[in-house]
Amino acid sequence: MGTLIQDLRYGVRMLRRNPGFTAVAVLTLALGIGANTAIFSVINAVLLRPLPFKDAGSLAMLWTDDAKRGIHEGVTAYATISDWRTQSKSFADIAIFTGNPLTLTGLDQPERVKGAFVSANLFPLLGIEPALGQTFSADQEEQREEVVVLSYGLWQRRYGGSLDVIDKRLDIDGDMNSWKLDARAPRIIGVMPVGFYFPDKETQLWEPATVYWRWKGESIERFSADARRWGAVGRLKSGATSLTAQAEMTAISQRLSTEYSVPADTPDFPGFAVNVVRLLDQITGKQLQLALWVLLGAVGFVLLIACVNVANLMLARGTAREREFAIRTALGARRRRLTRQLLTESAVLAGVGGLLGVGLAGLSLESLVAIAPAGIARLDEIKLDTSVLLFSFGVSVLTGLLFGLAPAWKVSRTDPSHALKEGSGSSGALRVRQIRGALVAAECALALVMLVGAGLLIHSFIRLRAVDPGFRSAGVLLARVSLPSDPGKLSGEARIAHRQEMFFEFADRISALPGVQSAGAVSNFLIKGTPDDAITIEGRAPMSNGQATNQLAVSAVSPGFFETMEVPLLRGRFFTRADAIAANQILFAFGHRPTAPEPVVINDSFARRFFPDEDPIGKRLLYSSKNYVYEIVGVVGDMHRQGLEKEAIAEYFVPYRSATGDIVVRTESDPLAISANVRDAIRSVEKNGMILNITTVDSQMGELSAQRSFQTRMLALFAGVALLLAMVGIYGVMQYTVAQRTQEIGIRIALGARSRDVLRLVVGQGMKLALIGIAAGLIAALWLTDVTSHLLFGVSSHDPATFVAAVLLLAGVALLACFLPARRAAKVDPMVALRYE
Repeated sequence: MGTLIQDLRYGVRMLRRNPGFTAVAVLTLALGIGANTAIFSVINAVLLRPLPFKDAGSLAMLWTDDAKRGIHEGVTAYATISDWRTQSKSFADIAIFTGNPLTLTGLDQPERVKGAFVSANLFPLLGIEPALGQTFSADQEEQREEVVVLSYGLWQRRYGGSLDVIDKRLDIDGDMNSWKLDARAPRIIGVMPVGFYFPDKETQLWEPATVYWRWKGESIERFSADARRWGAVGRLKSGATSLTAQAEMTAISQRLSTEYSVPADTPDFPGFAVNVVRLLDQITGKQLQLALWVLLGAVGFVLLIACVNVANLMLARGTAREREFAIRTALGARRRRLTRQLLTESAVLAGVGGLLGVGLAGLSLESLVAIAPAGIARLDEIKLDTSVLLFSFGVSVLTGLLFGLAPAWKVSRTDPSHALKEGSGSSGALRVRQIRGALVAAECALALVMLVGAGLLIHSFIRLRAVDPGFRSAGVLLARVSLPSDPGKLSGEARIAHRQEMFFEFADRISALPGVQSAGAVSNFLIKGTPDDAITIEGRAPMSNGQATNQLAVSAVSPGFFETMEVPLLRGRFFTRADAIAANQILFAFGHRPTAPEPVVINDSFARRFFPDEDPIGKRLLYSSKNYVYEIVGVVGDMHRQGLEKEAIAEYFVPYRSATGDIVVRTESDPLAISANVRDAIRSVEKNGMILNITTVDSQMGELSAQRSFQTRMLALFAGVALLLAMVGIYGVMQYTVAQRTQEIGIRIALGARSRDVLRLVVGQGMKLALIGIAAGLIAALWLTDVTSHLLFGVSSHDPATFVAAVLLLAGVALLACFLPARRAAKVDPMVALRYE
């Protein structure tokens, strides 16, 4: 320990005597270590830190795997999930859940929240106890007691964290599809702990599955689309894995297929195939996991390049200290002691760089979270915890070894007698140049891999932004509005008419505002999930399951929606208000075939898919699960409302009749500038209307590609840092080479060499190293970019244009880094050069 402390003191003293070298080395290392720490903190929070459930690694989601329609995470009927629970030996227990958007009343302003109907065994299965009160029991579930468990956030927000909330009534109005029912007030029996969420963080309360108003009829059905609304989560038994569970569930699905024959009148039944998904994979998604690991690999390359630069600095400094080490050897110091001395100095540099890097990472985390897409799960859990600090410590130690080994190895092979005879800095110069040249080539190879990866993502993003969305999003405000579910105890038909009238009035009031050009409404502007609506063409044989429903969406739109979004009309006409009013009477003509069809507008994809060689205007559609008849009155252009990355899907549009929808408002200037006026206009029509969100269409569309934008920007940033470090590294080596060869260059000039000859010599030697690195980097990039193929859009992982651009950019930077020292060499005065030493 005494010797180690002595080495540390001497190392610190030597570093303080060379502040320029120390500052450059520390800052370079801090940049690399800080970037690695920041990205690892994201990975640790999102992927590595255990989920807030007991033994979360044994939890898995079970979904219906509808291969025909490409829906691999489909909902399931409760009767089928009961069969899974009974027959499975891999799962200790299986619970069910389904989302329930609802409205909370009882305060000054109603509040729209997301709840869930769940089975009583969900909370024990997840291994979570309530922070206050209790969760509902199996008996309460069986008796269909109206009880509710609140999330910690809802408890704090609505009740201020009051401890006497237990047994109070929660006023609920507007359940999922329950417009026929009156408001209800379940009894609060518990509050979940802070940090608990399931199935997502938006869910604010949980009720017994049996309270769902259609439970009694749907729970015994197996095939109808209405009954298939449940997700399932299971806990694996000890020794079971998701792979063995998947194999078992596949066998169970085959037995169920044999046991139950699908009725002929259910063409949309997806089958019994099961997909078992680890809970962590469900929450984070495989695409996000790949993107984060790619980013960690990218910052790892940045750190390697930083290590190469510092190793080059250490080599140059070690060569300058050869005389010192030769004297110490002559005085009895062993090579092992000298090697340890250099490694100690490297450790000091790495330690200081690591501390500064952790500080930079801590400062950057807030900005990192701010620019990260909102869709990244668990992003709010990012922090510099013990795991992150241990990672930073390990990276610092490894870094110290990486950049310290080459100089230490060089010193251990130095002949002290030769160094003392020839003078400081001259011994082994050729070997040092070879080592430094190899490091520069490696640096260029790493930088090229980074540039190619970033270039592919940038090229993908450019291709994505060039996709025509099918509408003009600029200048359009998007306001999501929800009406009270019980406007005066109206009947079903009158209630639908009231909804229509309210949204008509919203559009009229908003259109009259200064700066507004037009307004309309749509049930949901964005199409989320995997649409699987079902239709039949009148006069044609029933289509197969996948043919009838795969990637088929239905939306309700008001007159003015298409015009506001500037969606082109290809054939026929748009909706009118008369269409919407007449559609109500058709909608409620239950029990007999309506005499008049309901008007419907289809998009171009629908027309090409179902009517490829004929005019669709006037054709009729039958809705598979209801006795509705639609007549096509218009064809509009395709809209990419699932995101620009996805192909436009077949859609048909019915007259607006929803209680909750998105109002689109085209403005003459900044749409957010009139958001307050839009709020006032909505409240003037319905004071109890809930304005759930006001944003812009541009913002909503941007969120769909936010993850791609984030990973592209981050990788481009790291590639830029890598390019800068590579330029500094090449410049440093060439500057050192010129300094070492000053006498030689002076002699060449004295013997008649011209400036351009010296330029050619120095630049040629530098570019030779760069081109060797570029060649190696091309081989590595061709192999490594296959990993990122799933992150690309419209671009091959071996895109020639991107590879050529990356090579030219790196070669240009290398040429500049070589030219600056070469120009200095070309201006060497021969007389000064001959007296250099």
